Amino acid sequence: MSRILSCFLALWLTLPFFAAAQELPPTPTPDGETVYRALLMGCDNFLSQPSTTPSSYNNVRNMAEALTGGTMAFQTLVTHPEGVSTTGEMAALILDTFSDADEDDVSYFYLSTHGLWEEDMTAAQMVLLLSDGQRESAVSAYMLRTMFDQIPGKKVLIIDACHAGAMLGKGVSTLLGNVFQGEDYTVICSSGGAEESWFWSGDIDGEHLAGAGYFSGALSRALSVEGGFAADDNHDGAITLSELKRYLLSHHGASTVRTYPENSDEIIFSYDPEEASYHRRRALIEGISYESDVLTRDDPTVYFSFNVVSRVQLAYQLVYHRGGRWDFDNATLLYDNDGEFSPEPMAGRTLSLGLKERAITIEREDDSSGYVLLQLLTIERGIPSVASSRVLCVPPDTGDPALAVNAPALFAPEDGEELTFSVAHLFPCELTITIEDMEGHTVRRLSARQGTRPERLSPQGSSFTWDGRNSSGDIAGEGLYCIRVRAYVNGERYEFVSDPVMLLSVSG
Repeated sequence: MSRILSCFLALWLTLPFFAAAQELPPTPTPDGETVYRALLMGCDNFLSQPSTTPSSYNNVRNMAEALTGGTMAFQTLVTHPEGVSTTGEMAALILDTFSDADEDDVSYFYLSTHGLWEEDMTAAQMVLLLSDGQRESAVSAYMLRTMFDQIPGKKVLIIDACHAGAMLGKGVSTLLGNVFQGEDYTVICSSGGAEESWFWSGDIDGEHLAGAGYFSGALSRALSVEGGFAADDNHDGAITLSELKRYLLSHHGASTVRTYPENSDEIIFSYDPEEASYHRRRALIEGISYESDVLTRDDPTVYFSFNVVSRVQLAYQLVYHRGGRWDFDNATLLYDNDGEFSPEPMAGRTLSLGLKERAITIEREDDSSGYVLLQLLTIERGIPSVASSRVLCVPPDTGDPALAVNAPALFAPEDGEELTFSVAHLFPCELTITIEDMEGHTVRRLSARQGTRPERLSPQGSSFTWDGRNSSGDIAGEGLYCIRVRAYVNGERYEFVSDPVMLLSVSG
């Protein structure tokens, strides 16, 4: 197993400390009502991998604050941010936290740590490191499933680690199964199977006090009053898994979030919209919108807008994708001096309230292609925080992307099985993916001229998942279907159709 390094960006962020392990006192709940419980764990100090101190510690804190800021009234919330070193210790914590769960309850589990997976591994062999700095072991995806199979009711697992998506068979080039397939499980992974999950760390007065993961930051903004419950598209007070994934894909660019089930109206989080409106001014900026994430040869400019709710200093960080990874060490930082961009901030210059429209032109060499990560940083008292990050796709001027599809021969969606497949393309481009029946009728459109993002697949490409449902939300009929891929490179269109895939009907 090769050594996989986590990644760090030196920013400053002050995060107050909290108890090393804490638990909310049990709250009496009437019989028959859903009871919510949560166990949040983090590992920072390792023997075989670099320390992430204090990123996982602060990730646990962020998640605890986010989950307790809504209306779900967790009866039990246990935080264990200073590491566990054995699978036995982890299993004991899981059983102790969720011992009173029944079939009507929902159990939340969050883990921030190093994740390891390689191309020759199965999904079940993907491992998460367990360490307290003195001893170290690993828990496989299969072992984690075994632990939670002992817990009745619904399980919501949030895995914040490199290569986490491999346990779902997502974000990889090879055809893998899903370890957590089944109606009892909802899983949110910070990254695809081939990707790293990015952290940053920084010192305050010579001590490791600042740091966190980009994923946990985006997730907490999506679910918290400070972030304006940004994932709630329709502002109805209920954030579904589909809403959460859409938000994270739009505003978390450092890795590609993977979920199971792929499309679900299951409520992940709830809050009081009236109270959120009352606390609205706790947010600094909101309503971040991008005109497009694909930059063309004729106009290599990203256009975006946002609403300033409270006067704040803003900066933009441009991170280029080089050598298969984000080059944070050589990022470009531009301060927004109320509409004037500069590598240096102007003293006392903050943005006035109201709608702002901005445009940043990306420098590129002739016919060059690649990816750029645009991060919006709000700065208070000299301390920056990532408000949003977006992957910008820069296709070449011309070229055949040499499309190909690698997909399973069959799947059974009635059993919770999904069709996860990869689309090979030689360089960044726009993709439209449709599922068609054998008569050529479109059953489902998975993407429409969507810019690709760097998923670190080999061969280079993108991965997609069809849950077997048609455009009306019903499971499609048993039979053969094909995947039609259309790629667009500066106006030129290329097309590829996969071999037929059999959708099996269990009831049939």
